[in-house]
Amino acid sequence: MGLLRIATIVAIGVAVLPSDHEQQQRLYERAGTTAQWVVTFCDRNAGTCAKGSEYWSMFVAKAQFGAKLAYDMMRDRQGAGSDTAAADHDDRPYKPAVLEREMGTLTPSDKEPAWRGKKSSKGSI
Repeated sequence: MGLLRIATIVAIGVAVLPSDHEQQQRLYERAGTTAQWVVTFCDRNAGTCAKGSEYWSMFVAKAQFGAKLAYDMMRDRQGAGSDTAAADHDDRPYKPAVLEREMGTLTPSDKEPAWRGKKSSKGSI
């Protein structure tokens, strides 16, 4: 299905290209001018690029922290029963988020959904 979709998009792209040599030349020149304008954006707007670079660095740092946090939580959930996994994580500068408190404040009836749909008479699919 993906190959058919790609082939359709390519066919539409080729169909909208100009067939006249003069129009093709104008399109080629406009594409080159646009590419040059995009490449030299930071030369013309140094302040904007510096601020964008700063924001990108902050975004990358946050993304790395989020990925590390998710990875640590996954490892803690998988290795909760083993003593070695708990010993490996004692030197972390932060404590991973705990989704369910250790005090056991939720009862089994609290964890059940409040509503369930009717049982199907046809059985499982």
